[in-house]
Amino acid sequence: MSPTRWNRLLSAASLLLTAAYPLAVYFLLDHGDVRLAGLAFLLVLAMRFLTPGSTQLQVSAALGAGALFATAITLTNSEILARLYPVAVSGVLLVAFGVTLVRPPSMIERIARATGVALNEPDMRYTRTVTVVWCGFFLLNGGIALVTALATSREVWALYNGLVSYLIAGAILAGERLIRPVFQRRFAESASR
Repeated sequence: MSPTRWNRLLSAASLLLTAAYPLAVYFLLDHGDVRLAGLAFLLVLAMRFLTPGSTQLQVSAALGAGALFATAITLTNSEILARLYPVAVSGVLLVAFGVTLVRPPSMIERIARATGVALNEPDMRYTRTVTVVWCGFFLLNGGIALVTALATSREVWALYNGLVSYLIAGAILAGERLIRPVFQRRFAESASR
């Protein structure tokens, strides 16, 4: 298997395992030991660390924090720590995206530029707006994840954090794809005047 193919497989597997975390915790709480969720989380972090791009300082810091969190879950066997993981993820993403609003370029602009897209001034304003929308989502999602972790049943926690939050994120992605051409036409019309 080629190194590029291996890296893609490793990245896809770690993403899938990360997304399945809430459901794995729910299953392990009823049928096993939450320590196994912490160990699985450590495995996912190791996979993430081995994928290209993980040598950047921010990625390494996030992986280190995740490893500490996973180790704490493993050592304490704490259900509440295991359930707080989605809150931590939303918090980290909120900070990562929010910092780019203070120190441009915005996160969405960085992502667009990394894929080779050339951006003009209206595009940069648009990417900033999309970054603000994602910050709002991470703030709201983290709040709901906190409530589900502290004040709801395991079933509600697993349903929201293992399905509903992903559906909302998917709806934001799909909505942005649908809205983007409208903004591009509007900017083109403004520029031609």
